[in-house]
Amino acid sequence: MKMKSYNIFATFSAILITISLIFFLIIREKKSQEKESSFLNKITVSNNTIDFNKLTPLEEIAWEKFQKIPVNEYSYRYEEIAENNRVLLNEPFNENIGAYILKRVLKDGDLSPQAKLFVLNKLRVLDASSGNIVNSIKITMESLNLAEELNSEHDIIKAKIALSSIFNSLGGHNISIQILKDIHIENKDLPGISRTTISLYLYLAENYSFLNNTNEGFKYLNKITPLLKNEDEEYKKNVLILKNLLQARLYIMSNNKEAALQCLNIANPLLDSLKKAFFTDLKNLLLLTTESYYLKYEPNKFSPDNLKNFIKNTNYFGDITFLKIAFNLLFQYYENTENLNEYTKLSKSYDKYLAEINLANNKVFSMYLIENLEHERFAKENERLYKNMILLVISMLFILGVTYKRMLYLDKKARVDTLTTIRNRLAFKEDINSLKGNNYCMLLFDIDNFKKINDTFGHEFGDEVLSTIGKILKTIENKEISIYRIGGEEFAILFAHFNERFAMDSCEYIRKSIENIHWKYPITVTISGGFSKATKNTYAECDRRLYKAKSSGKNMIIYQHINEGDVK
Repeated sequence: MKMKSYNIFATFSAILITISLIFFLIIREKKSQEKESSFLNKITVSNNTIDFNKLTPLEEIAWEKFQKIPVNEYSYRYEEIAENNRVLLNEPFNENIGAYILKRVLKDGDLSPQAKLFVLNKLRVLDASSGNIVNSIKITMESLNLAEELNSEHDIIKAKIALSSIFNSLGGHNISIQILKDIHIENKDLPGISRTTISLYLYLAENYSFLNNTNEGFKYLNKITPLLKNEDEEYKKNVLILKNLLQARLYIMSNNKEAALQCLNIANPLLDSLKKAFFTDLKNLLLLTTESYYLKYEPNKFSPDNLKNFIKNTNYFGDITFLKIAFNLLFQYYENTENLNEYTKLSKSYDKYLAEINLANNKVFSMYLIENLEHERFAKENERLYKNMILLVISMLFILGVTYKRMLYLDKKARVDTLTTIRNRLAFKEDINSLKGNNYCMLLFDIDNFKKINDTFGHEFGDEVLSTIGKILKTIENKEISIYRIGGEEFAILFAHFNERFAMDSCEYIRKSIENIHWKYPITVTISGGFSKATKNTYAECDRRLYKAKSSGKNMIIYQHINEGDVK
């Protein structure tokens, strides 16, 4: 994606936010009557998107149990209804029948505020498993608002932890950590506080693992075991699965293969035997952690198809952090296998993913902002409105910022050769096409007898030769000189806007510098190259001169037309 596209993207985002803020200021000036309108009042329950003939067996069970409960019993059987939906937490589904059921209870049941808060909390967790991040933000904020109205400290803490998990899923790990560290939970005597504390520590450990901070990650995971003492076995099993998967990630980062494998071997059978789910995405976390292990330690077992299916099945609305992990593992795999075609295709797919998720999120964010501005009650000097507005704008800005930075990063990464850290063939093709019609010079060279070097001293030393030459080339690179590795041992240099003499002197400097390198083996490495000013086919002209240099004894650069004779 070109920089022009980035500028359009950034401009569109800025306009979108500005319009939302202006709309807010206009509405704020109106002296409207107070209106009681919240997420609960605006819930719309539609089954148009649910195909009841294609429910999974677990969805069918949950749906059948719900149908047997009369509407007038929702008010005192809401806990039973919510519990019946727990089985859906870690099951893949096309239609979120569980969320549909809980929304029906909220809309049709004559629930007390405490009951509404209970169901909202369950809906928040269940809806999070659907990957609808925007909806999760709305539900979480409504839970927080209702918890504050009821002055329920424990529910306020749970809502804040949930809010931190949303930022975690969006890639905002530092923001998530800050929210969690602002929660003061120690020495509080609240119902179920041990489980809330466990969740707090698990999220802190997860955030630190995504930031590659293994020390802090292990610190919080080690605090969890004592808290499990009085918990039931099924909940313990859930926590141990998540704890071991996070530990495995940290051990992989620490390059502790045996410990990572041990954690995976603990988590896998526990997940297979799980009867009651308390956390979402355990299966996805297991998949990603296992593939991370394979890629690093047992590449023959690594399955790119598993990750491709994971990305495909998220429909671009899954946990953004998990999706980024999947993409990054595939990028790393294609780099390791030097599969440029698949790398390029994946980069385009990632760009498409970023574009789709931003369009969807921006649209929903904007509509939700407007809904809140039109209908939210103006009470307590708009305190609640300000809070919703600030959180939503921060969320939208964060998504836009992270996505934009990621697009820039991947766009750059897709054009860099992993071994030498200089630009690759893809970047070369794009840059030379952009120079058409301009005056420039080009050097095309390769390493003499490189196959013999590999055969004699091994491919590891061959890689050392390539990376060392890459380092030398980088010393002369600037905005006017661009360096590329375009094949195995083949390199190219583009000189933009420089005179021919300067470019030729630079080529000789490179040739002599490489010839004078002292290697760990008794060997002299040389290069042969072809140089040309811009022509109708500069690459072909350089290639002809390169061939001439090879056939003329090597360790030289041909600068003139091959019919003109000499090397100078």
